[in-house]
Amino acid sequence: MEQKFSKKSFIAASLGTLIEYYDYAVLMIFMPIISPIFFPAASAYESLVKGFYTILIAMIARPLGAIFFGHLGDKIGRRYALLCSVYGIAVATILMGVTPSYAQVGIWGGIMLTFTKAVQVFCFAGEYNGAGIYVVELARNKREGFIGSILTATMIVGSLIATLIGYLILQEGMPSWSWRAAIIMGGVVGIIAISSRKTLVESPNFQSADTKKETLKALITGYPYQMLAGIFLGGFATVPFTTVLTFINPVLITKNIVESKSVMLIQALILVVEIITLVVAGRLADRKTPQKVMNSAAGLLALFSLPMLLLVDQASVGCIIAAEAFFIMVNALLLGPSNAYLKNLFPMQFRYRGASLSFTLGLSIFGGLTPIVENYLFSTTHAFYGIAPWLIFTALGTLLSIRLANKHSLPVPLPVPVP
Repeated sequence: MEQKFSKKSFIAASLGTLIEYYDYAVLMIFMPIISPIFFPAASAYESLVKGFYTILIAMIARPLGAIFFGHLGDKIGRRYALLCSVYGIAVATILMGVTPSYAQVGIWGGIMLTFTKAVQVFCFAGEYNGAGIYVVELARNKREGFIGSILTATMIVGSLIATLIGYLILQEGMPSWSWRAAIIMGGVVGIIAISSRKTLVESPNFQSADTKKETLKALITGYPYQMLAGIFLGGFATVPFTTVLTFINPVLITKNIVESKSVMLIQALILVVEIITLVVAGRLADRKTPQKVMNSAAGLLALFSLPMLLLVDQASVGCIIAAEAFFIMVNALLLGPSNAYLKNLFPMQFRYRGASLSFTLGLSIFGGLTPIVENYLFSTTHAFYGIAPWLIFTALGTLLSIRLANKHSLPVPLPVPVP
């Protein structure tokens, strides 16, 4: 008898993903506050740049986590890997919230913050892609795009909750340690997620891989075009999002262009737009194909990055909202169908490792470099339009890599079209 789609398992899987991006967004939101506490410098902007390097260093752990959790997911099972990842996220997040400052322990405060962030990012590697593979496999080739997009939407809900909490904490009269409470909250919810994941059913598609024969080397050498596509998808998944949340918004605050509370409200608005766009993108992927929707997103980013950044340079709230909404929408158009696409990109014995490693490599390389590269371009041109080449490169690389992967595609089943 065919097993029905388990809503309970979907909720348990998506709860961990929500926590992952809550934790990510909270740190980004409070980076202008946290950076001077752990990385004091001559100015707030210089402290912020030091914080960017902390993110870059921590991102190195993500591909290592993808290898570790990918092995667990392909060898032992999706359920076990997803349970282990949320344990690590919960513990690391709580430790980040209680890390002593520079004033208390000197440089060791920044080192400890970087280390705990790296542990958190290591565990993140087993979370989003693993949950994406898991829920799309539960769909059994039906409405994969839509179900995968709903999972991603819960991820953005986590970012939205973090933004709203950030707005409250930035109000006058809140204690200086409020940011610590916001971070610790993510760890506490992670503990709740652990209990829900203990009830997960195993994926109906799971088949234990022979990891002695089907090695990491065999994955990389046997599926180079699929790996390249996954890397650029991970890159695209983070560059527009990181550009808005990690670069543009913190710079607007530290340069006193827009008040921090106003930035939080703008951010909340565009995240709502992203949630809606994700669901629409998932439905479009089921009616057409994930590739067509993602290609459209990449084409839009390549064509309109420069005009939208010129809008940001106008320093008008309306222009900033329009530009940031555009970047978030193209991000959602690619992310919505990505779980369905990644599920069919690699064969079963490499699916968890292939999707996680390639995607997280993209997240780490592009996500870690984006604030650094964009800071260099911004400092050189003294304008936001100067960062356009980085966004255009990401978009064109995504288009090319998807085309190469399709040319060397595998004979795997595609989602059942929705009339």
